[in-house]
Amino acid sequence: MSQLNAKKRSQLPKSAFAYVDSKGRRRLPINDEPHVRNALARFNQVAFEDDAARERARKRLLSAAKKYGIVPIGFMTGQLRSQMSEAAAGRFVIELGQVDTPSEFERRLRTALRDPSLSVLHWSDSAGAYLDGAGQPAALPADGESRVVTLLERHGQPMTALVHDRAVLDNPDLVKTVTAAVRLAVENERLRGQVEARASEVRTLPTGYVTFLLTDIEGSTNLLQRLGDRYAALLAEVRAIIRSSVHRVGGREVDARADEFFAVFDRAPAALEAALAIERTLQGRAWPDGVDVRVRTGIHSGRPTLTDAGYVGLAVHAVARICSAARICSAARGGQILLSAATRDAVGRSRPAGIRFRGLGSHRFRGLREAQALFQVEAADLPAHFPPLQTHAADTAGKR
Repeated sequence: MSQLNAKKRSQLPKSAFAYVDSKGRRRLPINDEPHVRNALARFNQVAFEDDAARERARKRLLSAAKKYGIVPIGFMTGQLRSQMSEAAAGRFVIELGQVDTPSEFERRLRTALRDPSLSVLHWSDSAGAYLDGAGQPAALPADGESRVVTLLERHGQPMTALVHDRAVLDNPDLVKTVTAAVRLAVENERLRGQVEARASEVRTLPTGYVTFLLTDIEGSTNLLQRLGDRYAALLAEVRAIIRSSVHRVGGREVDARADEFFAVFDRAPAALEAALAIERTLQGRAWPDGVDVRVRTGIHSGRPTLTDAGYVGLAVHAVARICSAARICSAARGGQILLSAATRDAVGRSRPAGIRFRGLGSHRFRGLREAQALFQVEAADLPAHFPPLQTHAADTAGKR
């Protein structure tokens, strides 16, 4: 077969290739008989964009083989073997989700990829390393070794590593199908583990008369549209500030989703201290593109019921409405800390020096029968003037 250098390759028309991807890159030249034979041998080594692209390339290649009088017996046998492997991998997707132990999970993978020495390693954030089935740190093979590693990530973060024989990569379609099954099974396994761990962790949350703190980011949708992919890093930084402030005073994280953060405290003064720390820290940060990140905070105290699913009761609903979680009224404004009369009373004489509570009147919220008296937390180093609260109705109340 004559060498097809870059110059000759560029002079060939697209019809001289079995596969041209969506970006115009040309693969599997079929300009003469030797190249057709070579393309037949290399077909399964090409990573096609999708099944439709693969099928179009297969038909073009078979048409070229017919043109040159080539009977592609080996090619058809390989295709049949690949289809059988993919069918087995399809069944494997279902089977893999039913395994109960890490050792069984690993055994099934060894069978599917026909590698008896394959090992499965799971990433541990706490250890900062991949761990084997026994929970021990394991090193990944270095470049050039006979063993290679296939890494699976989740949202750009390490998740699982498959250490296997290099020969496994000779069937890229099978590897793609099996790793997709592994990803699905691991994510489901992780989700189940998180649910079980959360149920166990929930039982240790404080009970009795507690204080809730809920935050969200004002204008988060606009920030997402402006920053695009960089919004995720901003959200992570905001959440880290909130989480650190909560944990520093002994608070417990209850939930964190999207731009909302929900925490609980044994003592109302600790919740107030966390809220002040959050706002003060955020004010001192410079954000990408000069955007203004403003977090609103609602604090409420009460006696909720604690179940395996978390807190339930009016105390929880009240704090959600004070901070306008989800689609319910936006009461607080960005940079504003609101607390209920119950929390104000719970703080009592433990109010930090220089902090005052300004009464904003009694407000009605959807889903609550009684009007809630709201107070704005004020300090010399915090903003004091905000637009009116967005609530259904308000009655005047004295300032304190």
